[in-house]
Parts: sequence; C-alpha cells; structure tokens
Amino acid sequence: MKTRSGAAPVELIRQDFKALDAQVTLRTTWPNEEIILLQSVHGHAHEGHGVFRGRAFPNTTLDDVTRALRLDPERIRRERQDLIDGIVRYVDRTLGGDPPARLLDEDGDPLAGISTLRFLTVDAADVLRGIYLGGLRDISELRGEVEKAYGIRIGGGRLYHVDFDRADAMGLSGDALAHGEWEDEIARFEEEGLIVDAARANEPGVAYQYIRHRPGPGASDDAAIVGAGMLWGLGVAVGVFLADVMDTIDKYVPAYSDQDRVLAERIEAGFDDLKFGPAEARTLTFLSAGSDDPDVETPDSSLRHMLAVDRMKDLCLIEAHLLAVQGLPVPRLRMSRGRLSTTEFYAYLRARADALPSP
Repeated sequence: MKTRSGAAPVELIRQDFKALDAQVTLRTTWPNEEIILLQSVHGHAHEGHGVFRGRAFPNTTLDDVTRALRLDPERIRRERQDLIDGIVRYVDRTLGGDPPARLLDEDGDPLAGISTLRFLTVDAADVLRGIYLGGLRDISELRGEVEKAYGIRIGGGRLYHVDFDRADAMGLSGDALAHGEWEDEIARFEEEGLIVDAARANEPGVAYQYIRHRPGPGASDDAAIVGAGMLWGLGVAVGVFLADVMDTIDKYVPAYSDQDRVLAERIEAGFDDLKFGPAEARTLTFLSAGSDDPDVETPDSSLRHMLAVDRMKDLCLIEAHLLAVQGLPVPRLRMSRGRLSTTEFYAYLRARADALPSP
C-alpha cells in the first residue's frame, strides 16, 4: 500500500496499533475496541507518541490509519455511526414519552457498547439533560461567553472538512491548525480550498479537522463529567459522558455534522421538562475549563483512556468517575500519564464546585 504524501508510514501505523492492542483492554466489545484504538493510533501519529517515538505526522487522516490496517473505511464509519445512532434512539424514545428504564438499546446492549452502563439505573430525563449540557459546552461561541463572564481564558474552535494536500501546499499541518489562532483566517482558508464542502468529506486526503479559533488551555472532559455529577447527579454525569462519546466517534462517520450539538438542540426544542438552559451550560463550561497555571493539572482523558481497564484495580476511569459522583469509595487510579491521581483530581474539582462564582 502506497503512503499518501504527508501521512505516517503504513508499517508504523500497523506497529502502533499492534502495540496498543497488546497493552490495552477497554471496557467494551472487541469490535468497538478496534474502532476506538484506530483513533488512538491517529493521535499517536499526529503527536509522535507510541511507536512513532517523536516522529510526528500531523497530516495523517483517519482514512490513512484505516486503510493501513487493511480495514474497509465505509464499514468502519458505518459501525461508528451505529454507536451514535443508539444514543439518538434512546433520546428519541424519551422525548416520545417512552423513557428507557436502563441505559440499553432495543437489543438489550448497553449504549455505545460500553458495558459499564449496563449496570446503572438512572432517570432518562437526567441523561437527556446531561447530553444537552455536553453538546453545548464545546461550542466556541459559548466558551467565548464564559471567558467574558468569568474573566478567564479557555480557547475554542470547531471542526471543518480540511483538504490536507492543500494544507501541505500552504505550509500548514494538522498540528498547526489545531494549536494556532485562526479565527480571522477561516474565510481565507475557504477561498483557498483548505476548508472544503462536506460533499468532499470522504475523499482521500480530506479529514474532519479541528481548527482552533482562539488559543487557551482548553477544557477537561473528565472535569465536565464529574463536575456535572457533583452539581446535578449521576444521570446528568452519564449524559455528559455520552455526549463526549458522540463527539469522539463523530470524527469518522459517513456524514459529519457535530452530532452531539445537533442532538442537544433537538433536546432543547423537544423536551418540555428540560429545566436547564445556557446558564447551566456556562456553569459547566467554567467548571471544566483548564488552567493557565502550570502548577494546576487538569486532566483531559480521551475515550480510550476513559475505558482502559487498570488491571491492578479492575476498574477504568469512567467507572471511577461515576463512583465518585455517587459518593462511593474509589481506588486511587493514575491520570494524565501518571502525573495525577483520581483522589487529587476529585478533591480539586470538589473545591472548584463548592466555590463556583455567579457569572
């Protein structure tokens, strides 16, 4: 297989996947683990982690990874969309007056194939409230409102369809687009063909790429999930987590559309008992914001890290987070590549939640 210009070498992609597969067990089925791990390989290629050992290939696309692993891109995109569709059907059933009693789909399988959810009993209305909050909190405009209201810096951006061959010709990489400050350049990127129409989404070399508008420390998915639970309970925490799952999976599906945000807007329009609004979304966005202080560690775990089983504790991070939300004992797990423990993180977040200012 020929390597596309600017993409990671095929053999390195295969080696990295093999290493991850040997090291990691996720709290889900093997088919789901496969489609999550290929996204981890994609991240390793961009950052020069894992088998890449400092050699970064920031123009590598998920298509490149999928093809290097001899997988069918159409099948993988469809299977990933199936995970999202199960969450959407759960929401639709609840909005239609038939709220599921468990976090299961029509076949009795846990939502998004995550076995942890099989054992939880939560109010479906709370789950929808969490999906609503989770779908809004990454919106660049809402983050800008929080920055102004609280006098902090978060940063923000959004996903676009990017032609990486054009980006390479313009001297830009995925890393530069994701970490720069491009808010005033979006129109130029569209004019010069770097940002392309969604109709070209599945062409080779075109990927759904994050382009940062404003610099900042970003936000923590861990803090959003746990913070939502501390403020509003377990069901809302689960909903925020499911929105995060959708946001992760949505980066490689047949039709890209910011599906967590779209679902949040559907909930807002169709759920008369929502009780939440932009004010709560701003509160959660503030609580989950990262810090410019180098001495403050705010972990932001990927879905793979959330689901990776610590074999010494037989526990994964999302299980620890949901135990903490319920006030149950949690073994000490390592986060942020071992720099922080769950015990320290929960204490930090509890203090932030207790000291929340009024916007």
